[in-house]
Amino acid sequence: MSTKITKRTVDQLSLCSRNLLLWDCDIKGFGVRCRTSGAKYYFVKMRIGRRQRWITIGRHGSPWTPETARREALRLLGLKAAGKDPAVERDDHKSGLIVAMLADRFLTEYVAYSCKPATAIRRTGVWQS
Repeated sequence: MSTKITKRTVDQLSLCSRNLLLWDCDIKGFGVRCRTSGAKYYFVKMRIGRRQRWITIGRHGSPWTPETARREALRLLGLKAAGKDPAVERDDHKSGLIVAMLADRFLTEYVAYSCKPATAIRRTGVWQS
């Protein structure tokens, strides 16, 4: 379906047995997805190079209204037009440090050099000189 996405059209999306997509007729690639749970999410679909990217803007409700989601979609499409990939920032954020990596880094970079030898042995189990 393709129609102008307004608060009324989003509120009229009802629960169904499968995901439902509603595309905006004004902005190519902008839409709203209604999940089987009833949750509604705004998204932008774009192609960058040979990769197809789906970027979720946010869930319908505060702060995401159709107008704020439309502005965000235009911003993301503007980044694409400028030659940037807006999904790279999201992907970089997901590949951040995890707690186990941070703990290993703490043991190797801090404990080995800042603690007394007996404390370093207790924390790491290895004698560090």
